[in-house]
Formats: sequence, C-alpha cells, structure tokens
Amino acid sequence: MKLLTSVLLSGLALAMPTAASAQSSCEPEFVGAGQSVVFQDIIIGRDDFTVENFQVRIRNGSGDNGPCATTVRIARLASSPTLNPTPFTLQSRGQALQILPRENAPGSSGSDLSIPQVPSGRNGFSLPFQLGVPSGWGARSGSQTEDLLILLVDDLGRTVDTLPLTIQIVIPPAAEVRVVGPTGTNSIARIDLGRLDPTKTNLSERFGIRVWSTSAYTVQFQSQNQGELVHSENRGRIPYELLMDQRPVSAVGGIAKQVPNGTDALGEVHPLIIRVRPFSERAGDYSDRVQVTVTAR
Repeated sequence: MKLLTSVLLSGLALAMPTAASAQSSCEPEFVGAGQSVVFQDIIIGRDDFTVENFQVRIRNGSGDNGPCATTVRIARLASSPTLNPTPFTLQSRGQALQILPRENAPGSSGSDLSIPQVPSGRNGFSLPFQLGVPSGWGARSGSQTEDLLILLVDDLGRTVDTLPLTIQIVIPPAAEVRVVGPTGTNSIARIDLGRLDPTKTNLSERFGIRVWSTSAYTVQFQSQNQGELVHSENRGRIPYELLMDQRPVSAVGGIAKQVPNGTDALGEVHPLIIRVRPFSERAGDYSDRVQVTVTAR
C-alpha cells in the first residue's frame, strides 16, 4: 500500500514597481492659451509706480497630486521690438523678475521663480503677478505693446510649457507747469516790478515757467486786465509786454507757443520777462493777474 501525501504550497506574489510608476507623475502646464494685460489707468507725475495685478493659472496635467515642482521664467519675443519702450517691472510672490532677452536664454537667480508644488485639478492654482510702470515725468504718450513668453522649466532646464503674455501700456497726454524764479505761495507766484520809471523802458527780473509733458504741448497766457497793469483804485492803466523765450507773446489768450515734443524727467524751462515802456499815468500801485495754461496734445 502506498501512502500518498500531498503538500499545498501557497504564497503571495509581490509586483515590483516599474520605473514609470515608482514615482508620482509631474507634468506642469498652463491653464489657458494666452494672457493679455492692458495698462491704461496711469496717473503721470506722481514719481512712483502704478501697479496692475493679473494672474496665471498652472496645474499638474498628469492629474497626480504627488510632488511636482517647476520653475517660471519670462522672456521677450524678438518679433515685436519697441523703440524707446516705457520701462516696466514684473514681480511675483515678492520677487522681482528679470525678463530674459530671448526664449532660449539661460535662466538666473534673478529670472527664475521656483514653484515647489504644482497641484492637479482642472484649474490648478493661481500665480499672481504685479506689473509696475513708473508714473514720473519723462514718459512719452502713446500705446506700447510688449510680447512676452512665460515658460515652465523642469529641474533639467528643459522647457515643458509656454504661455504668450501680451502687455499693452497706454501713456496718456499729460502736462504740468510751475512758475520758477519769483516769490509766492502754493499755485500763485508774485512778480515784483519794483519802482516803475515813466520816462524809460522798465524790465522785470527774469523768471520763467517749467513745463513737464508726455507729448507735444501748447502754452497760453490769459491776463485778467487784458495785458495792462491797473491802478489799485482803478485810476489808471499801464500796458505791458510779456516776452517768452525772448519773443513777445500774447497775454490775452490764444496760443503763445507750440512745442512739438514732450519733455524729459527734468522738464523744460521757458524764460519770461515783463517789459513796460514809457508811460504817463498817476502814481500808485499797479497790478495784473495772469493765468498760465499748458495743454498736452
């Protein structure tokens, strides 16, 4: 008789992870096909920066919520050069970003913004940006368009996705004027002609106006007394001439001067002088008030 003994062998087979599944999948990508920012609410003359906020959405396109890091860079496109561009700055997460001169330029500590974790999901997360434009004098009026490219770069320096960014900066026509040289307070300046000699030509001390403008501009003068000095008791009138840049100009409205260009940050000074020719009027105090208007075109 034979005794047969059977032994049941059992075990658990463990599948070894492949290289593809051993780590989470990371595929950073932009949400959307492009971004446009129009910057037009700029108040010129404040000597600071006007800021416009916008955002770009980024996600992990693989759908995996595991570790996923990327680096953001911004580069200029050579296809849209701008002559005498208005300077601007870009910041994100408190870091000022250097804009690279071309798409394939190597990154640097000033250009690279590290994003340690890119979430998955349909909308990903919002990366905020601040566009800053200096609003001091020296800018030129008009519209400027800058075509940029935002890049997502992996840890090997390879570009994994790009997003076109168009920035349009609109500088409005704007002008400001200040009287320089005489004494005075606030917006009223006082020109003291001193003691007038009725037998000869009298000249005021030299003074002027300083003009700041983003575009071509015109200058106008409007005399309260139609170009005459009036006695304090209205008992006489003495005509005078207003000279601007050594040439007589109208003090009773109309365009006294047209300037075809804007100014730099220091503005442009136009010398002025008051000339009173010999006259025959009674003694006393004489005065006039003149309003100066500068209009950007």
